[in-house]
Amino acid sequence: MLREGLTILLYMFAFATGCMTLVLSVVFHIRESYEWTKYFIIFHASLLLVMVFQVLKVFVEVFLGDTVALVTGIVIQSLLAANVSFLIAFIPYFTTWIIAQPWRDPFRVLFIILATAYMALSVLDMIFVSTWAFQSSMMLLFVATLFFCVAVIIRNLKTITQADVRTVSKAIIILSFVMTPLLAVGIVYPHLRYLSYPIYFMAFSVIILVYLFIYFRRMPHAVVRELTYERVVRFHITEREYSVITLIKDGLTNKEIAAKLDISVNTVNNHVANIFAKTKVRSRIDLLNVLNDA
Repeated sequence: MLREGLTILLYMFAFATGCMTLVLSVVFHIRESYEWTKYFIIFHASLLLVMVFQVLKVFVEVFLGDTVALVTGIVIQSLLAANVSFLIAFIPYFTTWIIAQPWRDPFRVLFIILATAYMALSVLDMIFVSTWAFQSSMMLLFVATLFFCVAVIIRNLKTITQADVRTVSKAIIILSFVMTPLLAVGIVYPHLRYLSYPIYFMAFSVIILVYLFIYFRRMPHAVVRELTYERVVRFHITEREYSVITLIKDGLTNKEIAAKLDISVNTVNNHVANIFAKTKVRSRIDLLNVLNDA
């Protein structure tokens, strides 16, 4: 009973951290409307549900017998497989946003294939009732994706000009290496993974919280002035680019801007790239900060 109690306590800490991250992420999404935030919110909410199921599983195993526990376990394993598969594709996407260097299609396709492979291994693992080979292979896929992205961040750390983004990047690197022994244990002893799930979740939540706390901390000090064309002329911004900037300020995505201005998405992408080049920034947050100080 002591082990079950400690397990529940660990998951409750993970759940509390995850709830805080989810609430702040929703507020951030409402303010900034980045494409990646809605996917993160969906992923995070579903993973919070898995945390609840894991706690329920402990109660089921103790009080409701093996049959109910087996059915509950299948549901939990299916949800975990779907979420980790999404994470294998999401972490690289999030990494490209951090370093402001979108990867080409071969990389995108690679991680989609890896996510699909993880899901397939999970199905086989359920069919053959948790074999060591399948579970170890699943862990290796996740670890390989994680540390490939960490290596990309390390390689680009010096080129990240925004201090806040560098702070988040360093947090990702530190937490990833702190997690390394736990990841190794999960590969060698897959049956102990249930203890590592909440730790993974809390570590990832802390990474996001670091960025969100920094973002919201500087909000009260930001003085937002009316954005006029006269204020952006010194950047050699055209009138069409100014129209794009005003819609970016309103939180519209490139697709929504294209529909608003009745132009193609590719044209909007070109305008945004030119605006970034003229203002010497690499993200929408940097752009709005520069224009606010203009």
